[in-house]
Amino acid sequence: MGAADVVPGVSGGTIAYMSGIYETLLDSIRAFDAGFIRLLLDRRWKEALQHVRWGFLLPLACGVLISIFSLARVILWLLAGWPDILWGFFSGLILASIAAMARKLPLRASPMLFLLAGAAAAWSIAGMGSLQAAHGPAHIFAAGFIALCAMILPGISGSFMLVLMGQYAYILQAVIGLRLPVLIVFACGGACGLLLFSRLLSRCFSRFPHHTHAAMIGIMAGCLRLAWPWQAGGLPMLPQHAGARELAVLLACAGGMLLLAFFRHQMPRHRSGTE
Repeated sequence: MGAADVVPGVSGGTIAYMSGIYETLLDSIRAFDAGFIRLLLDRRWKEALQHVRWGFLLPLACGVLISIFSLARVILWLLAGWPDILWGFFSGLILASIAAMARKLPLRASPMLFLLAGAAAAWSIAGMGSLQAAHGPAHIFAAGFIALCAMILPGISGSFMLVLMGQYAYILQAVIGLRLPVLIVFACGGACGLLLFSRLLSRCFSRFPHHTHAAMIGIMAGCLRLAWPWQAGGLPMLPQHAGARELAVLLACAGGMLLLAFFRHQMPRHRSGTE
């Protein structure tokens, strides 16, 4: 998830969704509720600790943070020198995820409409241009709020939302340079976004599982507009040549598909109810 979150165009939520831990993640984030705060205020530390699924969240958070801080330079290097191969790998992950999730989707009219709506919305967002923005505390807080909401939404990349808001390079340089004041403000905004948006998504999965599932698949499909390795005028296209570079991209795509198959095989206990 951390590696995906660094790349503008691939969502960490997609990785969580396709690995089968997505709804567990939403439920774990929702545990930071009013009841948890009351337990802290009453100094009932043991009960407060038991209220949250630390055994799930701590390893996941550590993995994400270690990946972001250790891979930021590597991802920047790949984006600068080998972008098509990197995009090919993530496109393989997304394509395999779409195929796996779509097999479990009921072929009814209403879920299909939500799938198309999700795809159209993500396709439109992926085609938007970036803005020029200031980097004051309020802007950084808002950027964290929106980016972390996008991070847990499969298909929509938090990094891409930072690009749209003109904050991507600034935040990434803060990560590389360990500029704590910027990172703390960004993290506070992100925490607020996670706590609020996770509740909305969890309620959607609880009340409308198939429709939400279909919308997520559509969002992932629509975001291939940005993640596809071969582009012409901002739109996906097929490769125009058949050389070593194109073969490397296809191998990276196949590697992403195989990694997904391995990942899903290793995590059978966290399958979502819609699967």
